[in-house]
Amino acid sequence: MGSIWLRRLIVCGWLAVAVWAGMVINGTAADVFAEAGDDGTAQTSVEVLSGATRTNVQNVLGHLQGSIGLAAGLRFDSLDWSISGAYGGEPVNVRSELEWTEVFSYQLQLSGRLRAGRHLYCRGHFAYAAIQSGMVTDSDYRGPIRTNVYSRSISATNDDQLWDVVAGLGYPFHFVQERLLVAPLLGFSVHKQNFRITNGRQLIAGGGSNFDGLNSTYKALWWGPWVGCDLHYTLMATGDRPPPMEWTLMLMYHFRTDFSAEATWNLRDEFRQPRSFEQSADGHGFTVQAEWLLHLTRYLRGSLQMRFTRWSTDAGTDTLFLKDGTTHTTRLNEVSRQAYEVMIGLAYRF
Repeated sequence: MGSIWLRRLIVCGWLAVAVWAGMVINGTAADVFAEAGDDGTAQTSVEVLSGATRTNVQNVLGHLQGSIGLAAGLRFDSLDWSISGAYGGEPVNVRSELEWTEVFSYQLQLSGRLRAGRHLYCRGHFAYAAIQSGMVTDSDYRGPIRTNVYSRSISATNDDQLWDVVAGLGYPFHFVQERLLVAPLLGFSVHKQNFRITNGRQLIAGGGSNFDGLNSTYKALWWGPWVGCDLHYTLMATGDRPPPMEWTLMLMYHFRTDFSAEATWNLRDEFRQPRSFEQSADGHGFTVQAEWLLHLTRYLRGSLQMRFTRWSTDAGTDTLFLKDGTTHTTRLNEVSRQAYEVMIGLAYRF
């Protein structure tokens, strides 16, 4: 429910930015409050705002430059988390650990970039990835620093999804005869990971037995603000022909990320269903993205994009919900994740 309102807030924010940009470009913001009639009396606020709105819409449409892109490609994810605990009355710093590796997905992305004159630069994207395959390893330890493992299983993760929403805005600076753009940015992002765990097989303390009926889920949410910078370079045009190529480098540092997760362990009868445990922590991360644009026509560009993301959290809490109504809280040591993405697509420039 919270993510729905968050998406609505992002859309409203972009609309407000567009109206503000029109005011800034032509200096109409102050005129809204100072406009007067021919007889020296102030016009009604309805008349002033109505005229200002029409003017701003015209200004925005006349000064907007941007692009809308659609891309598809491959994505590779990994995720790791562990909790502390005790065994035989002795503390164990890594009591249980789960690792998702080789998570392979097909991804589709809708992106946009917008410039309002020389005063505002915005960009954002929505990406959806359908998980095709992956493996999750569940290990339990009796000794410190991952020693004396007494249980280990492997399972499959597939038929679920990942999605990301990223938006940012900033002020553009132009260099090299307007061909180099440098834009410091402030933005917000939301990232959702839904992992389904099936087809389990016990490797240690189980004699290689299978888990019949395994259908557990682990759902993680990362969200928060980020700061960054975009560098966009356009190759020099020759004659009447448009510039043949463009390059973009996008850097983001997620300096205050809220992490939360909720899981259903469907084969653990002593755990409450459907919410078996939840996790929370503060984190941070960074994203590096490179894009190459090849001009196909006056308005159409082909694109090749590569993106790498890495996140981690500080120590947090892991709260276990038992069937008898009691709860047990322990230390969540760290959660870490990373993703590699490669996509090709088309971008329409307006």
